[in-house]
Amino acid sequence: MSHPEEIATCVVTVTYGERVPLLARVLRAAFQCGARYAVVVDNGTPATSKKALVDLQNELGREAMEIIALPRNEGSAGGFHAGLRRVAQLRDMRFVWVLDDDNLPEENALSVLMDRWTQLGAHETDAMMCFRKEKRAYRKVLVRKTLHWVEPDAFFDFNLAHLWNGGKRRAHIEKGCIELGVAAYGGLWFARAWLDRIALPPERFHLYFDDYAFSRQIPEHGGRIWLCPDSRLNDIDISWQVNRDEIHPWLEPTTEERRIFCTIRNRLWLERPVVRSRSLHMVNMALYLGVKVIGANLGAMARRFRSAPVFVRRFRLIGRAIRAGLS
Repeated sequence: MSHPEEIATCVVTVTYGERVPLLARVLRAAFQCGARYAVVVDNGTPATSKKALVDLQNELGREAMEIIALPRNEGSAGGFHAGLRRVAQLRDMRFVWVLDDDNLPEENALSVLMDRWTQLGAHETDAMMCFRKEKRAYRKVLVRKTLHWVEPDAFFDFNLAHLWNGGKRRAHIEKGCIELGVAAYGGLWFARAWLDRIALPPERFHLYFDDYAFSRQIPEHGGRIWLCPDSRLNDIDISWQVNRDEIHPWLEPTTEERRIFCTIRNRLWLERPVVRSRSLHMVNMALYLGVKVIGANLGAMARRFRSAPVFVRRFRLIGRAIRAGLS
């Protein structure tokens, strides 16, 4: 079995707003897991958080944590772009462990990743991914054993072609790990050498799917990403998409419009390079919107009839985001 002390691992994370208390819990746990160093991107935090970050750096040790301060919030794309660019320069770090500032690792999260990586052959082309039970896509992977990737012609994984092509591709499973085609930032562990071969996260994405745009380069360049169910992270903050069973998050009146716009636009940016049939892609988009966004939420919208003006604005916003994503 490999142990954390045998493989120098650097954590890279991004924080913003007043989230340093969450970050502090995450970093303490990461170091207890065996991480050697941490690069923390201060994504335009207020003065109180800047002071809290310095206090945290003093607690953990300046030899263990460095802060990269951005003058304004550049979103996850800009933040992780800056953090990973810095990690690429740390030649004494062999591996990178990407964590969101609210991904709390369980005690053995890192050692389990390393153990499974060793069992898979200890190839630096293999990247590992922690399991987050709060992440719906990973729960589906465990149940269905299908490949989580950016499927050609699908829109948000919805593909009419599954009616005649046998459905989603089965995922390769080895040593208890399930292969992924893309991965989120939170929990991704990979060799630092990958940063010499692939592009950093695309800053123009600002928010959402920049992690998929970054991580999918690993299989595109001959590597593999493995989801490790036994290496667990717990999200200690609530996602804006958590109540999707009640109403689709794009229609939830309290959801920030920028989040919806970036989610839809960026997903289309992600999908466009793998579209083989533009007509099928457009049909899938129309069906997704008609069935999953409108049809499945008619009852919820009717119960919230006083929010009708909000729903009208949301549909207009969705239209703008689609046009931006296709342009």
